[in-house]
Amino acid sequence: MFDFIEVLRGELPRFKKVLELGSKDGKDLKLLHEYYEVVASEDTKLKTRALKDEFIDIRVILLEPISMDTHKKFDCIFSRNLYDDLDENKIEVSFENQKKVLNENGIIFHIFDEKKKDLSKYISNDFELLKSENNYFIAKLKS
Repeated sequence: MFDFIEVLRGELPRFKKVLELGSKDGKDLKLLHEYYEVVASEDTKLKTRALKDEFIDIRVILLEPISMDTHKKFDCIFSRNLYDDLDENKIEVSFENQKKVLNENGIIFHIFDEKKKDLSKYISNDFELLKSENNYFIAKLKS
């Protein structure tokens, strides 16, 4: 397993606002919280409640990762294995909607199952691909 925090720190300065899509059990959330102002998210109230109980000092929001219906803005959107089981259309829609919640020059950083196809092909021309490896990519929103 690679050090995703080290990769992210190469692209995003410390203390920036990061939205984690699909925080699950909060394993990545702990690492992100050491360097960034992180907001956790899940798509059901039950999951958000569990995260709120576990991480009392981290903001947790209810957020559907396809529609990305939030008024908040972030410098980075991060996910791990969130898109592995979604069809191509939903992935494209989610990436398109992520533009709406990114600050200027914001980045997206998505990690996916190595057996999955490269998800970076689903990003629009509004993003500049910064790095793409076997199981992740980072792209920056163009100004």
